[in-house]
Amino acid sequence: MSKEYKASELAELIRGTVVGNPDAVVTAVNSLKLAERNEVSFLNSAKYLKAQRESHAGVVLVPKDWKYEPPEGQTNIHCDDPDKAFSKLCTIFAPEPLDYPVGVHPTAFVHPTAKLAEGVHVGPNAVIMEGAEIGKNTKICACAYIGQETKVGENTTIYPGVCIMHRCIIGNRVIIHGCAVIGADGFGYNATFRGLVKVPQNGIVRIDDDVEIGACSTIDRARFGMTWIKKGVKIDNQVFVAHNVIVGESSVLIGQSGVAGSAELGRGVVLQARAGVNGHITMGDGSKVLGLSAAQKSTPPGETVFGVPGESQEAYLERFALPIRVRKLMARVDKLEAKLAELEGKDAGGAK
Repeated sequence: MSKEYKASELAELIRGTVVGNPDAVVTAVNSLKLAERNEVSFLNSAKYLKAQRESHAGVVLVPKDWKYEPPEGQTNIHCDDPDKAFSKLCTIFAPEPLDYPVGVHPTAFVHPTAKLAEGVHVGPNAVIMEGAEIGKNTKICACAYIGQETKVGENTTIYPGVCIMHRCIIGNRVIIHGCAVIGADGFGYNATFRGLVKVPQNGIVRIDDDVEIGACSTIDRARFGMTWIKKGVKIDNQVFVAHNVIVGESSVLIGQSGVAGSAELGRGVVLQARAGVNGHITMGDGSKVLGLSAAQKSTPPGETVFGVPGESQEAYLERFALPIRVRKLMARVDKLEAKLAELEGKDAGGAK
């Protein structure tokens, strides 16, 4: 069903101020580049001024202190935080939730010993193995696999193609996107004169409440004990978490980042895109590894790791600035040597 709001109504919802036509009608959200007259977009700073001028958006959210008049035909809404305000509008204009009918699809396989609570959806060709338990109102989508003795909590969504291996524990309100693999064996081998011998991976994966895991991400089972993703963690697509890793509450792991075995991430740690964390180290609460950087040793709380090998922000900036300082110093030396040569020339002339 189409949703329709006036600019004045949106401004009231986000506590903003309209500059332009308060009766401008909005039916959807979009980016500045792609938006049409009936759509609302946003920007956070003047560096997007050109994009705003070229946009066909009928309404644009701008910062509260925005000093520019809107282009002809466009209405602006001044607000405290356009990004957050736009997220709120995205929720308002979101389509109706998809329908997942309660019950087991005829093509799905549910083992007789598996336990399904009320309100569970099991989609086409999904597989739920022996002893598995699925909580209330959970959705197991098409072609998902739930292994033996695995427990999945309430109001959790397991999207198509997800594979959750045996004895894993998944909490409530968890979202696992397509083709993620939870509980594959950790990568462990012993070198012998006969070759590499596999080390048994006897632990599990535990994923706590309110975690979201992106498409094609992999979280390995522990060698012993558990690999543990704590409450509120958000994991992007194509992220790798190795065996016996602990990821602290509300941490964020962004695309193609990776954490090696037995590393421990504290609360609120951020790994940016393609960042790496070495095995058997500890990342303090609130620490951050920047994109393409590698944390190779333990870091204290709040530290930011730059570069490869990783180092603190202070060390990185000092090393980065060193060539500039050396060049400036060499320029000063050249000037002093020239001045010295000039003075020596004068002294030699006087001696004659």
